[in-house]
Amino acid sequence: MTQIIGLTGGVGSGKSTVLSVLKKYFHCLEVSTDDISRHQMEPGGTVYSQVVEAFGTGILAEDGTIDRAGLAAVVFADPQKLQQLNALTHPAVTERVLEIVTQERAAARYDAVVIETALLIEGHYDAFCDQVWYVYAPEAERRERLKQSRGYSEEKIADLFARQQSEEAYRSVATAVIDNSDGRTEQELYKCFLELLK
Repeated sequence: MTQIIGLTGGVGSGKSTVLSVLKKYFHCLEVSTDDISRHQMEPGGTVYSQVVEAFGTGILAEDGTIDRAGLAAVVFADPQKLQQLNALTHPAVTERVLEIVTQERAAARYDAVVIETALLIEGHYDAFCDQVWYVYAPEAERRERLKQSRGYSEEKIADLFARQQSEEAYRSVATAVIDNSDGRTEQELYKCFLELLK
């Protein structure tokens, strides 16, 4: 039976690393809500015209695509606009995820379908996941990773952390906590996954 797993965690926790190890040892389908959202906001996509109508042509690049960095600058400066964007995009993303989950449960082609999302709680994905895995790493390590891998400033990191769910909120919906602290080996992660996917 294909298991549906919600994979979540704060920025810098290493969700991509965990997912790459999982896919190396198990037959998994990755479903990224970021990728779905990006696709839906392309010209002709599910929410493209609604987003342009709501935020104006000033968010468009010369080629007619939505300038995601420009849109982000607009919405992160105004909580009401962020709420407006989320109200336009989240339901369409959730609908697409549910379509994929329904298809793959019926087809049973994979050991697991892994929904990788930072918005698991906000999108209520836990309602249709068999398991919810919270990827954990200490805050100091996450900060250092973001500085090293993405070149983020302390100010940007603090802003990102302030916008995310608390550790308590993640743990409250998690059926398992995946420790991805520095020094955690691939084999340790594999053994953890093996136990969880029995």
